[in-house]
Amino acid sequence: MRVSDFALVVDLVDDETEKAIQDKITRTSKILAQFTLGWQSDWATHIDSQLLDNINVWRDFFPPEIEAQLDGRSAGDRICHSFSAGEVLPQHTSAEVHRVKAQHFNRNFSSRIKLEPRLGRFYPKGVFEDIPGNYRSNYQPCRIIAIDDESITTDFNHPLSVRALDIEAEIISIWDAAQEHGGRCNDIVEMLTANGPGMQARHDSIATDFWSDDAFVRQDPSPDDAFYAMPRLVDHLDKNCSRQIAELYRRLIPLDGRILDLMSSWVSHLPADFANADITGLGMNQHELEQNPLLTQNLVHDLNQQTAIPFDDQTFDAIICTASIEYLVKPDQVFAEMSRILKPGAPLVITFSNRWFPPKAIQAWGHAHEFERMGLVFEYFIQNGDFENLHSYSLRGLPRPSNDRYAGQLPTSDPVYAVWGYRR
Repeated sequence: MRVSDFALVVDLVDDETEKAIQDKITRTSKILAQFTLGWQSDWATHIDSQLLDNINVWRDFFPPEIEAQLDGRSAGDRICHSFSAGEVLPQHTSAEVHRVKAQHFNRNFSSRIKLEPRLGRFYPKGVFEDIPGNYRSNYQPCRIIAIDDESITTDFNHPLSVRALDIEAEIISIWDAAQEHGGRCNDIVEMLTANGPGMQARHDSIATDFWSDDAFVRQDPSPDDAFYAMPRLVDHLDKNCSRQIAELYRRLIPLDGRILDLMSSWVSHLPADFANADITGLGMNQHELEQNPLLTQNLVHDLNQQTAIPFDDQTFDAIICTASIEYLVKPDQVFAEMSRILKPGAPLVITFSNRWFPPKAIQAWGHAHEFERMGLVFEYFIQNGDFENLHSYSLRGLPRPSNDRYAGQLPTSDPVYAVWGYRR
Protein backbone atom coordinates (compact mmCIF):
# COMPACT_ATOMS: atom_id res chain seq x y z
CA MET A 1 0.00 0.00 0.00
CA ARG A 2 1.09 3.57 -0.64
CA VAL A 3 1.60 6.27 1.97
CA SER A 4 -1.29 8.19 0.43
CA ASP A 5 -3.67 5.27 1.04
CA PHE A 6 -3.79 6.18 4.73
CA ALA A 7 -6.08 9.19 4.98
CA LEU A 8 -7.89 10.05 8.20
CA VAL A 9 -11.48 8.89 8.61
CA VAL A 10 -12.18 10.52 11.99
CA ASP A 11 -14.18 13.60 12.83
CA LEU A 12 -11.76 16.38 13.72
CA VAL A 13 -13.48 18.62 16.25
CA ASP A 14 -12.23 22.17 15.92
CA ASP A 15 -13.51 25.60 17.00
CA GLU A 16 -13.43 27.40 13.68
CA THR A 17 -15.18 30.48 15.15
CA GLU A 18 -11.91 31.65 16.72
CA LYS A 19 -9.86 31.19 13.55
CA ALA A 20 -9.55 33.28 10.43
CA ILE A 21 -9.95 30.43 7.94
CA GLN A 22 -7.88 30.71 4.76
CA ASP A 23 -8.42 29.10 1.37
CA LYS A 24 -4.71 28.76 0.64
CA ILE A 25 -1.49 28.61 2.60
CA THR A 26 0.47 31.85 2.89
CA ARG A 27 3.53 32.80 4.92
CA THR A 28 1.23 33.84 7.79
CA SER A 29 -0.70 30.56 7.93
CA LYS A 30 -1.04 27.88 10.52
CA ILE A 31 -2.11 24.43 9.44
CA LEU A 32 -3.52 21.17 10.71
CA ALA A 33 -2.04 18.32 8.69
CA GLN A 34 -1.49 14.59 8.69
CA PHE A 35 2.23 13.95 8.21
CA THR A 36 3.34 10.47 7.22
CA LEU A 37 6.66 8.64 7.01
CA GLY A 38 6.97 5.77 4.57
CA TRP A 39 10.01 3.49 4.69
CA GLN A 40 11.20 -0.01 3.95
CA SER A 41 13.07 -2.54 6.08
CA ASP A 42 14.49 -5.88 5.04
CA TRP A 43 11.26 -7.62 5.99
CA ALA A 44 8.42 -5.17 5.59
CA THR A 45 6.93 -1.89 4.42
CA HIS A 46 6.27 0.64 7.19
CA ILE A 47 4.02 3.67 7.43
CA ASP A 48 4.14 5.93 10.52
CA SER A 49 1.67 8.79 10.65
CA GLN A 50 0.93 11.70 12.98
CA LEU A 51 -1.67 14.42 13.09
CA LEU A 52 0.14 17.72 13.79
CA ASP A 53 -1.84 20.81 14.81
CA ASN A 54 -0.95 24.50 15.01
CA ILE A 55 1.97 24.14 12.64
CA ASN A 56 3.28 27.61 11.79
CA VAL A 57 4.33 27.78 8.16
CA TRP A 58 6.61 30.76 8.74
CA ARG A 59 8.21 29.80 12.05
CA ASP A 60 8.39 26.00 12.13
CA PHE A 61 11.13 24.07 10.37
CA PHE A 62 10.33 21.89 7.35
CA PRO A 63 12.75 20.12 5.03
CA PRO A 64 13.28 22.62 2.17
CA GLU A 65 11.81 20.16 -0.36
CA ILE A 66 8.56 20.07 1.66
CA GLU A 67 8.49 23.78 2.49
CA ALA A 68 8.84 24.69 -1.18
CA GLN A 69 5.57 22.87 -1.92
CA LEU A 70 3.47 24.50 0.83
CA ASP A 71 2.85 27.97 -0.56
CA GLY A 72 -0.55 28.30 -2.24
CA ARG A 73 -1.78 24.87 -1.21
CA SER A 74 -5.41 24.31 -0.18
CA ALA A 75 -7.11 22.03 2.32
CA GLY A 76 -7.20 18.51 0.92
CA ASP A 77 -3.95 18.89 -1.02
CA ARG A 78 -1.11 16.43 -0.52
CA ILE A 79 2.57 17.11 -0.84
CA CYS A 80 5.38 14.58 -0.73
CA HIS A 81 9.08 14.05 -1.27
CA SER A 82 11.44 11.08 -1.17
CA PHE A 83 14.67 11.44 0.79
CA SER A 84 17.79 9.30 0.73
CA ALA A 85 19.22 7.92 3.97
CA GLY A 86 20.92 10.70 5.93
CA GLU A 87 19.16 13.60 4.17
CA VAL A 88 16.67 14.58 6.88
CA LEU A 89 18.12 12.70 9.85
CA PRO A 90 21.80 12.77 10.87
CA GLN A 91 23.78 10.24 8.89
CA HIS A 92 24.62 7.00 10.63
CA THR A 93 28.13 7.27 12.05
CA SER A 94 30.45 4.84 13.80
CA ALA A 95 31.17 7.54 16.40
CA GLU A 96 27.68 6.93 17.78
CA VAL A 97 28.26 3.18 18.17
CA HIS A 98 29.68 2.43 21.61
CA ARG A 99 31.20 -0.73 23.03
CA VAL A 100 31.10 -0.82 26.84
CA LYS A 101 32.05 -3.36 29.45
CA ALA A 102 29.16 -5.59 30.48
CA GLN A 103 29.22 -4.20 34.03
CA HIS A 104 28.56 -0.71 32.68
CA PHE A 105 25.00 -1.68 31.75
CA ASN A 106 22.91 -0.40 34.68
CA ARG A 107 20.43 -3.17 35.42
CA ASN A 108 18.89 -1.09 38.21
CA PHE A 109 18.16 1.93 35.99
CA SER A 110 14.41 1.37 36.29
CA SER A 111 12.62 1.30 39.63
CA ARG A 112 9.89 -0.83 38.05
CA ILE A 113 11.80 -3.74 36.55
CA LYS A 114 15.31 -5.17 36.56
CA LEU A 115 16.78 -4.67 33.11
CA GLU A 116 18.79 -7.26 31.21
CA PRO A 117 20.71 -6.55 28.00
CA ARG A 118 19.11 -8.35 25.04
CA LEU A 119 20.15 -8.33 21.40
CA GLY A 120 18.15 -5.96 19.22
CA ARG A 121 16.20 -4.38 22.08
CA PHE A 122 15.99 -0.66 22.85
CA TYR A 123 16.95 0.98 26.15
CA PRO A 124 17.28 4.56 27.44
CA LYS A 125 20.77 5.81 26.66
CA GLY A 126 21.22 6.59 30.35
CA VAL A 127 21.36 2.85 31.05
CA PHE A 128 24.90 2.80 29.64
CA GLU A 129 27.59 4.10 31.95
CA ASP A 130 31.13 5.24 31.18
CA ILE A 131 30.28 6.78 27.78
CA PRO A 132 31.72 10.31 27.49
CA GLY A 133 28.98 12.94 27.28
CA ASN A 134 26.22 10.50 28.21
CA TYR A 135 24.25 10.96 31.43
CA ARG A 136 21.86 8.87 33.49
CA SER A 137 19.08 11.37 32.76
CA ASN A 138 19.26 10.61 29.02
CA TYR A 139 16.06 8.76 28.14
CA GLN A 140 16.53 8.80 24.36
CA PRO A 141 16.33 5.23 23.02
CA CYS A 142 19.32 3.30 21.75
CA ARG A 143 19.68 -0.26 20.53
CA ILE A 144 21.92 -3.13 21.58
CA ILE A 145 23.50 -4.53 18.40
CA ALA A 146 26.02 -7.00 19.87
CA ILE A 147 26.60 -8.83 23.16
CA ASP A 148 29.30 -11.13 24.42
CA ASP A 149 30.50 -12.21 27.86
CA GLU A 150 32.74 -9.18 28.24
CA SER A 151 31.00 -6.33 26.46
CA ILE A 152 27.85 -4.79 25.01
CA THR A 153 27.72 -2.74 21.82
CA THR A 154 24.99 -0.12 21.59
CA ASP A 155 24.00 2.09 18.67
CA PHE A 156 23.11 5.69 19.60
CA ASN A 157 22.18 6.55 16.00
CA HIS A 158 18.50 7.00 15.18
CA PRO A 159 17.11 3.66 13.91
CA LEU A 160 15.89 5.42 10.74
CA SER A 161 19.27 6.99 9.99
CA VAL A 162 20.03 4.17 7.52
CA ARG A 163 16.62 4.26 5.81
CA ALA A 164 15.35 6.16 2.80
CA LEU A 165 12.22 8.06 3.85
CA ASP A 166 9.12 9.24 2.02
CA ILE A 167 7.53 12.21 3.78
CA GLU A 168 3.97 13.14 2.86
CA ALA A 169 1.59 15.74 4.26
CA GLU A 170 -2.14 16.05 3.72
CA ILE A 171 -3.40 19.55 4.51
CA ILE A 172 -6.60 19.36 6.58
CA SER A 173 -7.28 22.97 7.54
CA ILE A 174 -5.63 26.40 7.18
CA TRP A 175 -6.04 29.57 9.18
CA ASP A 176 -4.27 32.88 9.71
CA ALA A 177 -1.69 32.83 12.50
CA ALA A 178 -2.11 36.58 13.09
CA GLN A 179 0.85 38.38 14.63
CA GLU A 180 3.08 36.25 16.82
CA HIS A 181 6.23 37.20 18.63
CA GLY A 182 8.63 34.55 19.84
CA GLY A 183 7.35 31.10 20.69
CA ARG A 184 8.75 27.65 20.12
CA CYS A 185 10.01 26.58 16.71
CA ASN A 186 8.98 23.04 15.88
CA ASP A 187 11.13 20.73 13.79
CA ILE A 188 8.67 18.67 11.74
CA VAL A 189 11.11 15.83 11.05
CA GLU A 190 11.98 15.59 14.73
CA MET A 191 8.29 15.46 15.64
CA LEU A 192 7.69 12.68 13.10
CA THR A 193 10.68 10.55 14.00
CA ALA A 194 10.88 10.96 17.78
CA ASN A 195 9.93 8.29 20.28
CA GLY A 196 9.29 5.26 18.18
CA PRO A 197 9.45 5.10 14.38
CA GLY A 198 12.15 2.68 13.29
CA MET A 199 12.06 0.64 16.49
CA GLN A 200 9.69 -1.96 14.96
CA ALA A 201 12.25 -3.24 12.45
CA ARG A 202 15.01 -5.78 13.01
CA HIS A 203 18.65 -4.70 13.08
CA ASP A 204 20.64 -6.18 10.18
CA SER A 205 17.93 -8.83 9.64
CA ILE A 206 18.82 -10.43 12.99
CA ALA A 207 15.88 -11.61 15.10
CA THR A 208 15.22 -9.33 18.06
CA ASP A 209 15.44 -11.11 21.40
CA PHE A 210 11.94 -10.75 22.84
CA TRP A 211 11.99 -14.31 24.15
CA SER A 212 14.27 -14.12 27.19
CA ASP A 213 13.32 -13.09 30.73
CA ASP A 214 10.15 -15.20 31.02
CA ALA A 215 8.58 -13.40 28.07
CA PHE A 216 5.25 -15.23 28.24
CA VAL A 217 4.57 -15.30 31.97
CA ARG A 218 1.71 -13.14 33.28
CA GLN A 219 0.90 -11.35 36.51
CA ASP A 220 -2.21 -13.50 36.79
CA PRO A 221 -1.39 -17.04 35.65
CA SER A 222 -4.80 -18.45 36.62
CA PRO A 223 -7.04 -19.91 33.87
CA ASP A 224 -8.54 -17.22 31.66
CA ASP A 225 -12.10 -18.51 31.80
CA ALA A 226 -12.51 -17.14 35.34
CA PHE A 227 -11.11 -13.71 34.39
CA TYR A 228 -13.41 -13.41 31.38
CA ALA A 229 -16.49 -14.96 33.02
CA MET A 230 -18.01 -11.53 33.71
CA PRO A 231 -19.13 -9.77 30.50
CA ARG A 232 -17.39 -6.46 29.84
CA LEU A 233 -19.61 -4.50 27.48
CA VAL A 234 -17.31 -1.48 27.46
CA ASP A 235 -15.21 0.17 24.77
CA HIS A 236 -11.58 -0.80 25.09
CA LEU A 237 -10.51 1.78 22.49
CA ASP A 238 -11.76 5.33 22.03
CA LYS A 239 -14.02 6.24 19.14
CA ASN A 240 -11.36 7.80 16.91
CA CYS A 241 -8.96 4.90 17.36
CA SER A 242 -11.74 2.39 16.64
CA ARG A 243 -12.86 4.20 13.50
CA GLN A 244 -9.34 4.30 12.10
CA ILE A 245 -8.92 0.57 12.74
CA ALA A 246 -12.25 -0.02 11.01
CA GLU A 247 -11.04 1.92 7.97
CA LEU A 248 -7.84 -0.11 7.88
CA TYR A 249 -9.89 -3.32 7.89
CA ARG A 250 -12.11 -1.94 5.14
CA ARG A 251 -9.03 -1.39 2.96
CA LEU A 252 -7.46 -4.78 3.64
CA ILE A 253 -10.29 -7.28 4.16
CA PRO A 254 -12.52 -8.64 1.33
CA LEU A 255 -16.16 -7.65 1.82
CA ASP A 256 -17.53 -10.83 0.27
CA GLY A 257 -15.30 -13.36 2.01
CA ARG A 258 -15.45 -15.47 5.13
CA ILE A 259 -13.76 -13.67 8.03
CA LEU A 260 -12.55 -14.93 11.41
CA ASP A 261 -12.61 -12.32 14.18
CA LEU A 262 -10.09 -13.92 16.51
CA MET A 263 -10.31 -13.18 20.25
CA SER A 264 -13.52 -11.33 19.55
CA SER A 265 -15.97 -9.58 21.85
CA TRP A 266 -19.15 -7.51 21.58
CA VAL A 267 -17.52 -5.18 19.01
CA SER A 268 -15.59 -6.36 15.94
CA HIS A 269 -14.19 -2.92 14.98
CA LEU A 270 -15.30 -3.55 11.40
CA PRO A 271 -17.11 -0.80 9.46
CA ALA A 272 -20.75 -0.95 8.37
CA ASP A 273 -19.67 -2.22 4.93
CA PHE A 274 -19.35 -5.69 6.51
CA ALA A 275 -22.95 -5.89 7.77
CA ASN A 276 -23.74 -8.70 5.31
CA ALA A 277 -20.40 -10.48 5.49
CA ASP A 278 -19.87 -14.00 6.82
CA ILE A 279 -18.04 -13.30 10.09
CA THR A 280 -17.18 -15.86 12.74
CA GLY A 281 -16.28 -14.59 16.20
CA LEU A 282 -14.01 -16.66 18.43
CA GLY A 283 -13.81 -15.29 21.96
CA MET A 284 -13.93 -15.95 25.69
CA ASN A 285 -17.40 -14.81 26.76
CA GLN A 286 -20.64 -16.10 25.24
CA HIS A 287 -22.73 -13.08 26.27
CA GLU A 288 -20.26 -10.64 24.73
CA LEU A 289 -20.21 -12.58 21.46
CA GLU A 290 -24.02 -12.70 21.35
CA GLN A 291 -24.15 -8.91 21.60
CA ASN A 292 -21.94 -8.49 18.52
CA PRO A 293 -24.31 -7.55 15.66
CA LEU A 294 -21.82 -8.40 12.89
CA LEU A 295 -21.21 -12.03 13.80
CA THR A 296 -22.99 -14.69 11.78
CA GLN A 297 -21.72 -17.35 14.18
CA ASN A 298 -19.69 -17.41 17.36
CA LEU A 299 -17.56 -19.82 19.32
CA VAL A 300 -16.25 -19.69 22.89
CA HIS A 301 -12.69 -20.95 22.77
CA ASP A 302 -9.67 -20.39 25.06
CA LEU A 303 -6.57 -20.23 22.85
CA ASN A 304 -4.28 -20.29 25.87
CA GLN A 305 -5.70 -23.66 26.91
CA GLN A 306 -6.25 -25.10 23.44
CA THR A 307 -4.24 -23.54 20.63
CA ALA A 308 -5.88 -25.69 17.95
CA ILE A 309 -8.54 -23.63 16.16
CA PRO A 310 -11.50 -25.87 15.27
CA PHE A 311 -11.85 -25.11 11.55
CA ASP A 312 -10.75 -26.94 8.42
CA ASP A 313 -7.67 -26.03 6.42
CA GLN A 314 -8.01 -22.96 4.17
CA THR A 315 -11.42 -21.99 5.54
CA PHE A 316 -11.04 -18.21 5.82
CA ASP A 317 -10.46 -15.35 3.42
CA ALA A 318 -9.14 -13.13 6.23
CA ILE A 319 -8.41 -13.14 9.95
CA ILE A 320 -8.45 -10.05 12.16
CA CYS A 321 -7.33 -9.76 15.76
CA THR A 322 -8.04 -6.48 17.55
CA ALA A 323 -6.50 -5.36 20.85
CA SER A 324 -5.90 -8.95 21.98
CA ILE A 325 -2.61 -10.29 20.62
CA GLU A 326 -0.86 -9.38 23.88
CA TYR A 327 -2.76 -12.07 25.79
CA LEU A 328 -1.47 -15.10 23.86
CA VAL A 329 0.98 -17.22 25.86
CA LYS A 330 1.70 -19.58 22.92
CA PRO A 331 1.64 -17.23 19.93
CA ASP A 332 3.81 -19.50 17.77
CA GLN A 333 1.25 -22.29 17.98
CA VAL A 334 -1.68 -19.95 17.38
CA PHE A 335 0.07 -18.41 14.34
CA ALA A 336 0.62 -21.92 12.97
CA GLU A 337 -3.10 -22.55 13.31
CA MET A 338 -4.02 -19.24 11.68
CA SER A 339 -1.78 -19.97 8.70
CA ARG A 340 -3.39 -23.41 8.41
CA ILE A 341 -6.98 -22.13 8.27
CA LEU A 342 -6.26 -19.16 5.98
CA LYS A 343 -6.55 -19.47 2.21
CA PRO A 344 -3.45 -18.66 0.13
CA GLY A 345 -3.20 -14.91 -0.40
CA ALA A 346 -5.53 -14.14 2.53
CA PRO A 347 -4.56 -11.36 4.97
CA LEU A 348 -3.94 -11.71 8.70
CA VAL A 349 -4.30 -8.28 10.32
CA ILE A 350 -3.23 -7.63 13.92
CA THR A 351 -4.19 -4.28 15.47
CA PHE A 352 -3.70 -2.88 18.96
CA SER A 353 -3.21 0.30 20.95
CA ASN A 354 -1.67 1.15 24.31
CA ARG A 355 -4.53 -0.10 26.49
CA TRP A 356 -4.76 -3.67 27.82
CA PHE A 357 -5.51 -5.73 30.93
CA PRO A 358 -2.08 -5.85 32.67
CA PRO A 359 -2.80 -8.98 34.76
CA LYS A 360 -3.40 -11.05 31.62
CA ALA A 361 -0.87 -9.56 29.19
CA ILE A 362 2.41 -11.39 28.67
CA GLN A 363 5.43 -9.89 30.40
CA ALA A 364 7.22 -9.14 27.12
CA TRP A 365 4.38 -6.82 26.13
CA GLY A 366 4.48 -4.71 29.27
CA HIS A 367 8.28 -4.42 29.18
CA ALA A 368 8.46 -3.29 25.54
CA HIS A 369 8.25 0.20 24.04
CA GLU A 370 4.99 0.75 22.10
CA PHE A 371 6.81 0.61 18.75
CA GLU A 372 8.80 -2.44 19.85
CA ARG A 373 5.48 -4.25 20.28
CA MET A 374 5.02 -4.04 16.53
CA GLY A 375 8.47 -5.61 16.31
CA LEU A 376 7.32 -8.45 18.58
CA VAL A 377 4.32 -9.11 16.34
CA PHE A 378 6.61 -9.03 13.30
CA GLU A 379 8.68 -11.77 14.93
CA TYR A 380 5.52 -13.89 15.22
CA PHE A 381 4.95 -13.47 11.47
CA ILE A 382 8.58 -13.93 10.42
CA GLN A 383 9.29 -16.94 12.58
CA ASN A 384 6.09 -18.62 11.40
CA GLY A 385 7.39 -18.42 7.84
CA ASP A 386 4.04 -18.81 6.06
CA PHE A 387 3.39 -15.09 5.48
CA GLU A 388 4.72 -12.61 2.95
CA ASN A 389 4.27 -8.95 1.97
CA LEU A 390 4.48 -7.77 5.59
CA HIS A 391 3.42 -4.26 6.66
CA SER A 392 3.19 -2.08 9.73
CA TYR A 393 1.18 1.07 10.33
CA SER A 394 1.06 3.54 13.20
CA LEU A 395 -1.10 6.60 13.73
CA ARG A 396 -0.71 9.07 16.60
CA GLY A 397 -1.92 12.54 17.53
CA LEU A 398 -5.66 12.31 16.81
CA PRO A 399 -7.84 14.40 19.14
CA ARG A 400 -9.45 12.54 22.00
CA PRO A 401 -13.26 12.47 21.61
CA SER A 402 -14.99 14.89 23.97
CA ASN A 403 -17.28 12.15 25.29
CA ASP A 404 -14.45 9.72 26.03
CA ARG A 405 -13.92 8.79 29.68
CA TYR A 406 -10.34 10.08 29.49
CA ALA A 407 -11.30 13.40 27.89
CA GLY A 408 -9.60 16.18 29.82
CA GLN A 409 -6.99 13.77 31.18
CA LEU A 410 -5.27 12.68 27.97
CA PRO A 411 -4.91 15.18 25.11
CA THR A 412 -4.83 12.74 22.22
CA SER A 413 -6.69 9.65 21.09
CA ASP A 414 -5.45 6.11 21.65
CA PRO A 415 -2.70 5.43 19.11
CA VAL A 416 -3.26 2.89 16.35
CA TYR A 417 -0.69 0.15 15.72
CA ALA A 418 -1.11 -2.53 13.06
CA VAL A 419 0.94 -5.37 11.59
CA TRP A 420 -0.30 -7.55 8.74
CA GLY A 421 0.80 -10.04 6.15
CA TYR A 422 -0.60 -12.40 3.53
CA ARG A 423 -0.67 -16.19 3.56
CA ARG A 424 1.76 -17.59 1.00
